[in-house]
Amino acid sequence: MTTAQGDLILEILRRMQTDIADIKRELTSQSMRINSLEDHFRGTLSTLYGIQSDVAHLKVRVDRIEHRLGLNESEH
Repeated sequence: MTTAQGDLILEILRRMQTDIADIKRELTSQSMRINSLEDHFRGTLSTLYGIQSDVAHLKVRVDRIEHRLGLNESEH
């Protein structure tokens, strides 16, 4: 192998190394963004479950009130 060929291969490998480093940085950035989205999604789900629980509790209370007032649809 001549010196020119060795230099060419070395230059190609350096470019590849730079490209790989760029890809690693971008992958790290994307990973951080995905983690942030996952955290936000978990928070949104927690809020949704809380709302569902509140609605279920209110439904029980409304059913009980309707029953006490004799407003059950099954009785009409």
